[in-house]
Amino acid sequence: MPLTLALVVAAGVGFAQEPPSELAESAAATLAVKTVARPVPPEVVFEIRELSMASPDWRGTMQPWLNPVAREEAVAAWAVGEDGLRRLLEVCQADPRSAIVQAPKMTAPLGEPVRMTNEETVHYVAQLKRISDGPPGEGTNLAFQPETAEVHDGVRVVLTETRLKGPALYAHVAVQSNTVLGMMTTTYKESVGPEPDDPEVVRASFLAKLKSDAPHRAALNATIQVPEVASRRIEGDWLVPSNGALVFSMGPDSHAAIDRKPKPGEKAGGLGRAFGGKSSKRGYAERVICITALVKNAPAESAPAKSTP
Repeated sequence: MPLTLALVVAAGVGFAQEPPSELAESAAATLAVKTVARPVPPEVVFEIRELSMASPDWRGTMQPWLNPVAREEAVAAWAVGEDGLRRLLEVCQADPRSAIVQAPKMTAPLGEPVRMTNEETVHYVAQLKRISDGPPGEGTNLAFQPETAEVHDGVRVVLTETRLKGPALYAHVAVQSNTVLGMMTTTYKESVGPEPDDPEVVRASFLAKLKSDAPHRAALNATIQVPEVASRRIEGDWLVPSNGALVFSMGPDSHAAIDRKPKPGEKAGGLGRAFGGKSSKRGYAERVICITALVKNAPAESAPAKSTP
C-alpha cells in the first residue's frame, strides 16, 4: 500500500484510547485540590478619634449612653453604641472650644498590632557637660555643652492580640496620655579666671605692684531645665465594637494656663508655649479617645447566630 494511502486510512480509522488509570485520576484530583483558592485571612479596620473636651459637662450629657468598662485612678473606659458615638461627636462639635482629630483608617491582619500616636516632642536641656582645664572654680578655660532630652505631649494608642470570639473582636488595648504642664529651670554657676602670671615676671615688674592681689575672675551661668509632665495610662483586654466605640477618658487636666507669648529673647517650647511666661488663668482640658474596629473577611463560623423562635 502506498504511504499516502496508509496515512489516510489511519486517519480515518483512528486509534483506540484506553480509559485513564486510577493513579492518573488520583493525581488529577490532588492537583485540583491544590489549585483551589485559599480563603482570604480576616483583616481589621480601625478608626481612632481623639476628642479634646473643654468642659466636664459632656459627661453629664452622655450619662444614658455610657456603659462602664473599666476605671483606673482618674482614667475611665466606657462602651457606647452607634447612637452614643454619634451623640458624643455632636456634643464635642457643639462646643467651639473643643476639637476632634480623626486618624486615617488603619487596616491590619487579625492578630497584628496597630499603633496610633498624636503627640508633639518637646526638647529640653537635661544635663550640662563641663569642659574645663581645671577643677570647679579653678579653671582658666570653661565651657558648657548641653545634653538634651525629650518628653512627649499627646496620646499613644496600641492595640495588640486582636482575636475573634464568635462575631466579637477582642484586643489588648493600651492608651497613654502625657501632658507637658511647664518647664522649670535651675542655674549652675562657676567662676573662671585668667592664667596665673609667671612669679619671676611679677616680682620684676613695676606694674604688677599696682595690680590687686586677687586676680579678676568672671562668673559663668548655665541653665538646666526640668519638665513638669502629667502621665496617665490604662490598659486591658476588652471588646472593641464595630458599631459604636470603646471610649477612654484620660482624666481632666485643670491647670494654670501658660502665657503662650514668649518674652523678648526667649524661645517658645516645642508646643508653642513660652514656659517661662506667667500664669494668666486656669483652664480645663480632657482627652477622650474613641476606638472602633470592623472585621473584614471574617470566617463563616464567626457570623452571628440567628435566633430561633
